[in-house]
Amino acid sequence: MKKPMKRFLLLMTGVAMLGLVSSCKEEGPQKDDVVKFHATINSQPALPKSSSTAQGTGVFEYNKASMELKYNISYQNVTPVNITINAANPSWQIGDVVYPLATNPTGAQISGTIPNVKVGDQTQLLIGAMYVNITSKTYPYGEIRGQIVIDEVEY
Repeated sequence: MKKPMKRFLLLMTGVAMLGLVSSCKEEGPQKDDVVKFHATINSQPALPKSSSTAQGTGVFEYNKASMELKYNISYQNVTPVNITINAANPSWQIGDVVYPLATNPTGAQISGTIPNVKVGDQTQLLIGAMYVNITSKTYPYGEIRGQIVIDEVEY
């Protein structure tokens, strides 16, 4: 009598697990063709440390089908020499320039599209290992920096 009861409980556990697994929805940024990101750009994460009061924001939209990254970056209280997207892993370290966006830009905003984003760069972007770096004459390694993070996803 004990063996049939164990088999019955094992069967019911299997059925419950199957129902649980099959009811899960796989949603999120990995399923959407367009993934949105943002960056808060300031001197806090800059390496080496910066005491700048400059700040900015970045809005990004990556289309996985066309492999294009659109960006719109605004900034204030800084005269940029270069604006780049860098990749570092771990993300808080200094990383190499992956995409140069602007050299000696005028105004307080840049925008554009990066075509043909490499698959490895897409992965870096999705895991949060890329950042915007704005350099100046005073801070040639970066006056302000902002991690590019995925927007909150609602499931």
